[in-house]
Amino acid sequence: MRASWMVQATVNEPLDLLVAFVAHYLELGADLVHLHLDRPHPEAEAVFSGHPKVRLTRCDPAYWASVSPQGRPMNHPVRQMINAKQAYMHLQCDWLLMCDADEYLLPNQDLGVILAAQPATLDFVRVKVAEKILPPDVTPKTIFEGAFRLPRPKGKSYAVEIYGPQVAVLLERVVAGHDIGKSIIRRGGDFALDLHVPLAAPSRPGDLTPPRSPVGDWLPDAYLAHYDALTPLHYLVKLLGKYVTKRKMVQAGRKPGRRHPARELQIELAVSACADPDPVSKTEILHRLTPKSMAGLRKYGLLVDLDLAPDQIARKHFPDVPMDFSPEAFDRALRIKHAVTLEEMGIS
Repeated sequence: MRASWMVQATVNEPLDLLVAFVAHYLELGADLVHLHLDRPHPEAEAVFSGHPKVRLTRCDPAYWASVSPQGRPMNHPVRQMINAKQAYMHLQCDWLLMCDADEYLLPNQDLGVILAAQPATLDFVRVKVAEKILPPDVTPKTIFEGAFRLPRPKGKSYAVEIYGPQVAVLLERVVAGHDIGKSIIRRGGDFALDLHVPLAAPSRPGDLTPPRSPVGDWLPDAYLAHYDALTPLHYLVKLLGKYVTKRKMVQAGRKPGRRHPARELQIELAVSACADPDPVSKTEILHRLTPKSMAGLRKYGLLVDLDLAPDQIARKHFPDVPMDFSPEAFDRALRIKHAVTLEEMGIS
């Protein structure tokens, strides 16, 4: 027995990465890959339009007017949650995976079989994250090369021992990005959606019965490979983008969402790095290991090797699409796509 499932993501990445993302989930057996195009992306439309298992939604003014009374939200996470909720409301598959274009699920067997075996009492299953890093002696030939680190177990504090006191405050959770994974949600629930887990729906006026909280559990023997920093420039641009968005929201009189304190410190580091002749190297320390930090991660069982080859899978599923997964090519595409942010922050 096999359950049907789909993956949904709000995307604004260079074409090569989108092709790799779509191909990975097609290879896993996804019944549908739904991409909400956060910005116009004619290249993606040219490649994916007409594919029987790929759905594209243009998040243009007409779309936002239909799903958001205030129009297009300035905050990217809010746009992600609205898009995921739309996908869930119209879900025809048995399950929905919400994730980003830099997150690659790696189950230990056919996901449809795994999901079909889940108890009927579960509304969702959560997948633990593994974040891509670069060992000290690796010069990657592709953006996907590297090892993966796991978040620290709850209640444990290893960061100072692993990274030293200066870097530890930036990597308090051991990983640089999120540490709570992503969720695969069963169809049919009346839930609000966070970026990582479903939540109880808001109470309706006059309803004296509290909304039911969704019931979930961790999916064993599965990882969500998070390519949080495909290149050092990629991570710098990501952090600067968060800073620019927050600044624009404050200027517009809107309240930015709260972030983890370590993430705020990372953003501060990225902003201060813009005054440096080599700003990329300043934030590279968050994903480039030293011999000491690599030994520390290994000591606590927080370093794993995952069998992933997104570049090969991409060429298998889309052999006619020219692709270059070298770090140099990816950085060139980033510089074009994020030229406004880089110029605004004084990076040539």
